[in-house]
Amino acid sequence: MQQFSVVLQELRRWFESFGWYRQLRKYDLHLLFGGLGVGFLYQILILILPYQSTSGLITLFYTVPLLALAHQAFLLGAWLTLTSGNVKYLPYALWLQAVLIIFPFSHISLSNLIPAAVYALLGYFAFKYTASSYASKSGTL
Repeated sequence: MQQFSVVLQELRRWFESFGWYRQLRKYDLHLLFGGLGVGFLYQILILILPYQSTSGLITLFYTVPLLALAHQAFLLGAWLTLTSGNVKYLPYALWLQAVLIIFPFSHISLSNLIPAAVYALLGYFAFKYTASSYASKSGTL
């Protein structure tokens, strides 16, 4: 954990050399959980709306790439959260992303389980890091 803490400190120093980092680090949790929220909104709308509205949802979430932008916002928020003081929320977001991947629970396949397992393991390791004493010593908590 100590080596990972050093890597995070160096990553934070490298990010701080960019001007965009100072502007975006205020929105780390907004990007992280906002991306998840858009993904869950899409899944819930697909489930509850009638079949006739599917073309409108496809237009909104795929033609206008709202779902892809939400996923990119999630990944950017994860990197920003990893290098900020809010790292304690990252494991929960990673576990929610794993649930989002297999959310409808109606057609679970190996192609869904592998990314979900990767996000779940990353969440476990992030949780293990935040529970260690190195996270508080490195200044991320």
